[in-house]
Amino acid sequence: MILNALSISMIFIGAISVFLTVWGGISSLFLYKKWGVSSTPEERTSLEDRSYLVLLIMMIVLLIRLINWPLFYGTLQSFIHDIEGAMCIFGVTQVKPSLTLFLEYLKPITFFLIGGWLILHFLDRATKTSPLMGRKLLLLSVISLFVLIDSVGDILLMIGIAPGTLVSCCTTVTDIANRPTRTTPESLLGPQYAQSIKILYFVTHLLLIGVVGLVLKFKKLGNTVPWRRGILAFLFLFAMVNGILFVISQIEVFAPSMMHLPFHHCLYCLWQYVPDSIVMYLLFILGTFSVGWGFTTELFGKRGEAADLLPGYLRKIYWFAFFFLLASLVMLIIHLLVD
Repeated sequence: MILNALSISMIFIGAISVFLTVWGGISSLFLYKKWGVSSTPEERTSLEDRSYLVLLIMMIVLLIRLINWPLFYGTLQSFIHDIEGAMCIFGVTQVKPSLTLFLEYLKPITFFLIGGWLILHFLDRATKTSPLMGRKLLLLSVISLFVLIDSVGDILLMIGIAPGTLVSCCTTVTDIANRPTRTTPESLLGPQYAQSIKILYFVTHLLLIGVVGLVLKFKKLGNTVPWRRGILAFLFLFAMVNGILFVISQIEVFAPSMMHLPFHHCLYCLWQYVPDSIVMYLLFILGTFSVGWGFTTELFGKRGEAADLLPGYLRKIYWFAFFFLLASLVMLIIHLLVD
C-alpha cells in the first residue's frame, strides 16, 4: 500500500461514498415506491421532506464523485516512482491489471450517469410541481449501485498496490506489431491504414460538429420538432462511433506525432510529455458526453411541467457539446501544425 495525499484522499472519498450511497440508494428506492401513492397531507409532506434530504446529500456525493475520475489517474501518476519498471501510468496499472482495467471502464460510465442525473435534477428543480421526482429517485437508486462498486474498487486498488512491485514498461504492450488498434484497422483499410484513420476521424468529427450545429438551428428544439427523440438518439450513437475513432486515431496517429516519437503509441506517456493534451481529452469527453446527456434528458425529462422547460435545457446542452467538440478539434489541429 502506497500512502500519500492523493491515495489517502481516494480511500477517504471511497469510504464516505460507500456509506452514503448504501444509505442513499436504499432510501431513494424506498421513497420511489412510496412516491405518488395516495396518503394524507401530513404523510405527503413528510415524504417530500425526506426526499429532499436524500437528494441534497446524494447530490453532494455525486458532485464529489465527478472529480473522482481525474483524481484516479492523478493518484496512479503519483505512484510511478514507487513501482519498479513503471515509466508512466501504464506500468502502475499492471500491478492490479484486472481490477484497474475494470475501473477504467466503469469510471466513464459512472461519470456519464451522474452527469445525466444531475441535469435531470436541475431541470426538475426549475419546476414548481417536481414532475420528475419519481424518475429521479428510481435512477438515483440505480446510479448508487454503480457508485458503490466504483468506490469499493477504488479502496481495494489503493490498498492492493504495493511499493516496489516489478512491472513491464508500456512499450511491451502498446508498441507491439499485433496490437489491436493496428491489426483491426489494417485489415479493413490496408497498409496505409494510419492515413485513412486520420482522414476518417477528421471527417466524422467535423460531421458531428455540423450535425450538432444543425440541431441547434431548430428553434428552441421545441416539442413540435418532428422526430426529435430519434434525431437525438442517432446523434448520440454517432458521437460514440466518433469516440471510438478518436481513441484509435490518437493511439495510432496523433499521440506519436505530438510526442515526436513515431513508434510509440502510449496515451499515458502522451499525458506526461504533452500535459495540455489532458485538456484536449477533457474537452472531447465533455463534448461527447454532452451529446449523450442531451438524449438522456430528452428520454427522461419529457414529463409534465418539465416538458415545457426541456427545449431550453436541450439547447444549452448542445451548445456545450458544440463548443467542447470544436475546442478539442482546434487544440488537436494547433498541436499538429506547431509540432
